[in-house]
Amino acid sequence: AAVREALKQPHTTSASVAFVHKGKTVWSQTFGRGTTTGKKPTPTRKYGIGSVSKTVTAVAIMQLVDQGKVSLDAPVVQYLPDFAMESPQYRQITVRMLLNHSAGFPGTDYSDGISSEPIAGYPDRVLAGLRNSHLKTTPGAMNVYCNDCFTLAGEVVERVSGMSLPDYVADNIFTPLRMKHSTYPSSIPAPGTYAPDISGGKKQPFEVTNIWASGGLLSTSDDMAQFAKVFTGDGVVNGKRILSSSAIQQMSVDQTATTLRVAAPGGFRYGLGWDTVTEPGLAAA
Repeated sequence: AAVREALKQPHTTSASVAFVHKGKTVWSQTFGRGTTTGKKPTPTRKYGIGSVSKTVTAVAIMQLVDQGKVSLDAPVVQYLPDFAMESPQYRQITVRMLLNHSAGFPGTDYSDGISSEPIAGYPDRVLAGLRNSHLKTTPGAMNVYCNDCFTLAGEVVERVSGMSLPDYVADNIFTPLRMKHSTYPSSIPAPGTYAPDISGGKKQPFEVTNIWASGGLLSTSDDMAQFAKVFTGDGVVNGKRILSSSAIQQMSVDQTATTLRVAAPGGFRYGLGWDTVTEPGLAAA
């Protein structure tokens, strides 16, 4: 009933929902229009999951932390020696600050971030832009939502692992979790494989999000249910350990107790990759 009510909203075409309980997907259903003729989407239709992609990137980083290849409190320049900014304090930015939005970056570089065709090399453009930018705040002082933080986190994954972000995530997250329908948009998806935006009775062109590490992932509700089991199962899914119990716990710590307090805390209580770790539902889980 709640989903059907949501589908009454303007510009809402379809929805796909899955529930996880005690380590199992107990309910999964699609709603709305998957085609211009009104046919319901199939369970394998992919959706852009937006900033939930950040949590996948955070898990990739935490896997490397588990392996001793990355330290959360090491400076980012240790892993990205070509990272530089006009403000000399950029050398104080740590990997942890990328995952909790406290690096102090000026904002998000949307140049070539969203397009009608895939544009390769978006992280290189972000790094180039940061070289000519000044910090907005002292690193670690304030938590301000910033996609560029996760673009750099994705670069850390690539440099440390020696693999592209899509390949690393496919091998170390998607494959062991049996997330068979999750991909990054390195090409335009084939018709019928993704849930389209239908407006005025017409299917709209596919919108490519090149900001992969921060918001570009395409997935299904069943696949995301598998991903959720990493956290409800203390890092173990299908008998395989994806992430250590310690990493799960570290991701859930409220990161918003900062050294600089200029206003009352906002609604976000950032964890590592999480927008908030204080939702009542999480406390009840």
